[in-house]
Amino acid sequence: MKLGLVGPSYQERSIPYDAQRTINLYPVMDQQGGKEVAALYGTPGLDLFSTVGLGSIRGLWFSVENTRAFAVSGTDFYEIDSSGNGTVLGSINTTGSACTFADNGNQLAVCDGTSLYILTFATNTFAQVSDVDFPGAGSVCFLDGYFIVNDPSTGQFYISALFDGTSWDALDFATAEGLPDNIVRVFATNQALLLMGENSTELWVNSGGGDFPFTRSGGRIDTGCAAAHSVVALDNTVFFVGRNDRGWGVVYRMSGATPERVSTHFIEEKIQALADVTVLRAWAYQESGHDFYVLTGGLLETTLVYDCATGLWHERAFLDDGAFKKHLAATSMFAFGKTIVGDRLSGKIYQMSENFYDDDGDEIKRTRVFTHLSNEGERVIANSLQIDFERGVGLTTGQGSDPKAWIRVSRDFGRNYGNEMYASINAIGVTRPRAMWRRLGQFECLTIELNVSDPVKVAICGAYLK
Repeated sequence: MKLGLVGPSYQERSIPYDAQRTINLYPVMDQQGGKEVAALYGTPGLDLFSTVGLGSIRGLWFSVENTRAFAVSGTDFYEIDSSGNGTVLGSINTTGSACTFADNGNQLAVCDGTSLYILTFATNTFAQVSDVDFPGAGSVCFLDGYFIVNDPSTGQFYISALFDGTSWDALDFATAEGLPDNIVRVFATNQALLLMGENSTELWVNSGGGDFPFTRSGGRIDTGCAAAHSVVALDNTVFFVGRNDRGWGVVYRMSGATPERVSTHFIEEKIQALADVTVLRAWAYQESGHDFYVLTGGLLETTLVYDCATGLWHERAFLDDGAFKKHLAATSMFAFGKTIVGDRLSGKIYQMSENFYDDDGDEIKRTRVFTHLSNEGERVIANSLQIDFERGVGLTTGQGSDPKAWIRVSRDFGRNYGNEMYASINAIGVTRPRAMWRRLGQFECLTIELNVSDPVKVAICGAYLK
């Protein structure tokens, strides 16, 4: 009997209804008609790339035109070279909150949610904008030669002088007037400006006319943004955690001017259970043809990840004293041919890759809770469970030279699980890819939890019960 090995994280409020979890694994679909239609792959690990400052990493940015990388750690602004060496270029007045960035090729703008700072690439000078006409900034973006900021706690947005983020005019502003809500985030995408309010969104474009170049395009979108730093450009569109006058906590992707829901009830319940949704952060990256939207922060138990290739969600987590906690990464950039991520707890910056099988030396526990297995209330005898892994990928010495997986089984719809049962997997020289567990006994409903934590490549290709 083939089991429902592959699936998303989708644990219902009623666990007997659905108890599925997919943690530090993600589903992949076979596009060429192989042995199985789907499999589970291990998520990437972390390798230390740099350590800068004493504070958490509040943001990362890679200037493509200048091939230079930057980080905000605590109150310090750093440049990071291709070898991971950090150089302090200046300081920021605030702590804690995530930063937004924008780049016009000559200057880099850094916004801490209150003030704006400008790095001039040619001179390496980094300073807070001191123009008396500058209104303050909740976030920053760049479009058509202008840096654009939203005035915190208002519906107004301002534009800089052309290609100069140090120069601002008090009259160069406009107001999102579709609803009287405050702008939470300004975001440039596909030659349009998104003004994302608390309960509504407007699209503006550069029409090139009059004293102020931007005008509204189309009508009001009755969905706003619940978390300013959940907004990410990905898969040729924009993803964000939404909010409207009926509630908040749905993750959307923009389809033209229409927000389309991509979250599931499981994801939405996780978000809506938070005391403060505004502190959520998101980042994105691509690996092996998969575009991932990564949502983290606040009091989330684990990091929630959407795969654009499959439309499925999974979880990522850091193992802390045996318990799952949010993944260490809180922000990312693609720099020097690497996916680089910043630590949410410290000044560490990591390279992230599927070629790394631990989190900078800490083990990654990978867990899949299968769908419930039953036969319409009839008792079934389970003689053996076979799970197929990619073979021969164990290490030559040390932990991982004889890698193991373990299962726990539940006979009460996932409420309680029995003892751990181990089987060897993946050792070098293995000729058969299967791991086998025998004599699982009788059941009316069986729920299987599969775990792997050894630092080896994990690819799980099938599960069968006999």
